[in-house]
Amino acid sequence: MLHALRLRLPSFLPSFLPAALAACMSLAVAPAAAQTTLLIPSRTSIEERLAAPSSRGAAQAQQPQAQERKSQEATKNASKDASKDAPKDATREAPDPKAASGQADQVEAAPAEPPAPPLSQTVGSVLASILAAGTPEVLNEEIDLLIAGMEPARGKGVAMDMPRIFTIQRFERDAARPDQPASRQDLLGDVEEIRYLDQKAWGANVGIARRGLYHFSIETRPWWDAPARSYQQQIVKTIVPVYGEDWGWHLPSGLSFEIVPLVRPFGLTAPAFFAARVLVDGKPASGLEVEIQRISTDGRKPASPWQEAVASRTLESGDVACVLNEPGWWCIQASRQGAPLKGPEGEPSPLRVSTVFWLYVDARSAR
Repeated sequence: MLHALRLRLPSFLPSFLPAALAACMSLAVAPAAAQTTLLIPSRTSIEERLAAPSSRGAAQAQQPQAQERKSQEATKNASKDASKDAPKDATREAPDPKAASGQADQVEAAPAEPPAPPLSQTVGSVLASILAAGTPEVLNEEIDLLIAGMEPARGKGVAMDMPRIFTIQRFERDAARPDQPASRQDLLGDVEEIRYLDQKAWGANVGIARRGLYHFSIETRPWWDAPARSYQQQIVKTIVPVYGEDWGWHLPSGLSFEIVPLVRPFGLTAPAFFAARVLVDGKPASGLEVEIQRISTDGRKPASPWQEAVASRTLESGDVACVLNEPGWWCIQASRQGAPLKGPEGEPSPLRVSTVFWLYVDARSAR
């Protein structure tokens, strides 16, 4: 069975694949966590628009042609004028050779070249072109982010408090340190309260001014899970490429607890193989519980609670792998124990911290 699966997968997949596939085959199906935090962008990618040439640019392109036509017309007119002034009868008085030669020079002479622009104007044009080349491209794009609590397998909304942290990091291949974010923004102040699935939720509209690969992440406030008699807290991340830039999807965001893809997390088509590495304080975390689940959008209820999510554990390398067999939004969620917090009655209560990674899988084309 394992050998047959290997034959169907590309040969360039990482060396961890045999162990990861073994983990996939040993996956258990378990009831999903009661609540998962959504961090869903309104666009899975932002693509570059093809701009039509401006009228100004077209006019500039036509200027050399128009000047050439004017030069040709001027030469033709000069020839016609010279033929009108020439004597019609050869028996008449012969023309003065000096005058004739002067007329010939006037006819054959090339159009006068325009005077060269002043040196100051030339230097100014050169400086302007240098400044334009060094000015970063400014985009005029935007994206909306949905931040909400949900039971994904049941499609049921859950009220949530405002997140503690909301950050955006942009990665760029040509940055001075491409392994580090080229820019970072804290946009918690842009988060607004909304309603989603008839529950309290949050949303943000984010302007995108530069091309690159964007890491969006939030950290929730701990909430009390009464059935589990413990607190829950989640650190959530998703990735969006802008204008075809894909550098940085394999790099960590520097979160205290995060999932880093080992397979590019966008441009996937179901069924899609996906693998990731779980990090705690930047180091691989082994033996952590992992749940993989998809947002249910068709209203179908699982036949049993065990079918709401697929459960696994990270390998010694911190890796986890799975097959995302249906189109839609999927989340990979790893959990660990945090430092206890004071419970509602003042007693120390356990804290369960989860890291969640959201990605979208497209449906296969009908063609």
